[in-house]
Amino acid sequence: MRFISLFAGVGGFDLGMERAGHECVAMVEYDKHAAGVLAHRFPGVPIFCDVRKVSAADLPDADFITYGFPCQDLSTAGKREGLNGDRSGLFFEATRLIRGMQRRGLQFALAENVAGLLSADDGVALARCVRELLDCGARDVGWRTLDSQWFGVAQRRRRVFLVSDFVGERADEILALAESLRGHPAPSREAGKGLAPTVTQGAPFSRTGNERVETQAIVPVVANTLTRRMHKGINSTVDEGQTPVVCGTLDCGCGDAASNSGLSVRRLTPRECERLQGFPDDWTSERRKMTLDGNRWIAGDIEQQADSPRYKQLGNAVTVNVAEWIGRRIRSTSGAGK
Repeated sequence: MRFISLFAGVGGFDLGMERAGHECVAMVEYDKHAAGVLAHRFPGVPIFCDVRKVSAADLPDADFITYGFPCQDLSTAGKREGLNGDRSGLFFEATRLIRGMQRRGLQFALAENVAGLLSADDGVALARCVRELLDCGARDVGWRTLDSQWFGVAQRRRRVFLVSDFVGERADEILALAESLRGHPAPSREAGKGLAPTVTQGAPFSRTGNERVETQAIVPVVANTLTRRMHKGINSTVDEGQTPVVCGTLDCGCGDAASNSGLSVRRLTPRECERLQGFPDDWTSERRKMTLDGNRWIAGDIEQQADSPRYKQLGNAVTVNVAEWIGRRIRSTSGAGK
């Protein structure tokens, strides 16, 4: 399936979706340095700058849209201005484009944001998002909180994923965790005894009309260390819908993942941060020099990237492995690639 990536960052959503068999046909990213990484890693894909200046007519036809819209006004670490804030309020720019694309055959829209979305705006921010997406023409909207640690990376990172289906009622199916997952308990087994924590503190829901569906799932414990092979993402031998069992120890020759002696704690390197997010080693080490032509980025020569923007980019990124898992679910549910 063809997809458009809004607020693309350095391509966490996009790399995961491509690994799942989808094709990115356009991107939107405001940050010049992040756009340079995108241009280097996704050559030939048009990249626009300001989402507020993009119209649906500027974009090619696509089957779905991904949008990890800014979290600053939703995060519990911020001022909590919610969806009325200048940054997180860009959600409504995404839905403006979704409305325009929905008239041209758009099937899905997939959003990502911090868990603070669940409590922002006095607890109604998520409901505002759902209502807006239904007003855009979605027939089914569902959400789930997913933690990156259950998808083969060594970090605890809870994020809310919001699926809108414009042609069917598949949101709950896309976000459901299959009972065939390794480590799923037998029905007779006592809940909570020797099991991994649940993916989400609250049950996810999907809405079709006035119907509310709630589900709960158990997922396997994964390792808590880093590995050179993390960039492979979800193992190709894992069945559709399964989460992989990972991973070995940090074998890049720089010692323990957090400290280089028993007495001191060192900063993680950019390469280790890439592994924590499921990117290949050195994904952000180079970028293209970028210039603007109107609202579209034009790529120039390759240049090395300093550590500071790399840390920022990776901190803002969508975990590749989680995006890949959802991408495979979208592919399976839509019947593509069967």
